[in-house]
Amino acid sequence: MPIPGSRSGRSRRSPRWFTLLVASALALLFPPAAGVSAGELRGDVHADSVASSRVEFLPLLSYDTDVGFGYGLKLFVLSLFGQSESFDLVLFHSTGGERWYRLAFAFPDFERRHGRPFPLSVDVLIDYDKYLKDSFFGIGNASRFDDRERYTREPLECSVIASRGWTNEVVTSAGLRYRWIRNHGFQPLSRLAMLSPAENRGSVSTAGIVLAGRIDARDSYVNPSRGTVLSVEGEIVPRGIVSDIAMSRWSASAQWYAPLIGRRTVLAARIMASAVSGDSLPVQLLSPVGGTQTLRGSPQNRFLDRASGIANVELRFPLVWRLGGVAGFDAGNVWSDLSQWNLKRWSWNGVAGLRLYMDMFLVRLDAGIGRETTGFYLNFGQLF
Repeated sequence: MPIPGSRSGRSRRSPRWFTLLVASALALLFPPAAGVSAGELRGDVHADSVASSRVEFLPLLSYDTDVGFGYGLKLFVLSLFGQSESFDLVLFHSTGGERWYRLAFAFPDFERRHGRPFPLSVDVLIDYDKYLKDSFFGIGNASRFDDRERYTREPLECSVIASRGWTNEVVTSAGLRYRWIRNHGFQPLSRLAMLSPAENRGSVSTAGIVLAGRIDARDSYVNPSRGTVLSVEGEIVPRGIVSDIAMSRWSASAQWYAPLIGRRTVLAARIMASAVSGDSLPVQLLSPVGGTQTLRGSPQNRFLDRASGIANVELRFPLVWRLGGVAGFDAGNVWSDLSQWNLKRWSWNGVAGLRLYMDMFLVRLDAGIGRETTGFYLNFGQLF
């Protein structure tokens, strides 16, 4: 998938700079209307100055040797009904069979409610993807790149999350999340298709309760320039009519932002740990490392196991017009249990990228340089 958004993306061997050039040209052809400026999204102005209603769209064009020509649209609508709500829609097809549809609804919009108390927010997500050439390397941090095999992965995620902002910084959330993930299209003599349990070569469904808490002192949700974030999330999935398996998942992360030159050059860092527990978990439910959301430069799901650790550091700086740059590195590792956490055998990749600041969101293009591959990613929003 060349344009993942708010979910894991894919690693590419072929250059993707053409995609960002096309996106930049389209932004010039379809300039944003008056309202939120790029400077506001960079943290120069608080969200109070946002206009009451806005519509912004970005046509998408790309080419990739794996999935062919890609085309689609990202549409963002803010406060259509005058209630500070937002709709975020992505539609993407490719000639190689890629299909991605995503609809996110937030009431109030994330940036509108950030940094202030609020009695209730509701976030709804529907995300479907079908990727014909996902990769499986094995389980554990000793998996070999040469053991890579291809298969088709088809996930659907739906969630409804309600939150409350108790203070300017403290937010708690609770909700429901449903996942359905199907594996098929295996190569002959596929190791994944022969791996136990049987769900590895079919589909698995989970429906769980999500509980989360966050202490968020960032100056912006969309593109912070200073502050810290501490967050935890747990998901409990009981076996039942909808769920094929009983399991639990939890994650914790810490993020830190500091301006170096004014407010436009920012040093950002993140560390994150996650773990899953349950009997006979299929690969669809293991904790992954690799791809656009974790270890850029390594293929999607390069490492899989029951526990994972991620560290990211970025220097974000302005260039010209609406363009900014990023330089940094990612590191990650997996273990069969979080009690085995250590600093040995972590994989790390250098990262360089560009940012295109639209009025109400930003587009990021990253190149990750790893020991095994070089990955190119087009996505929406900062990595963290």
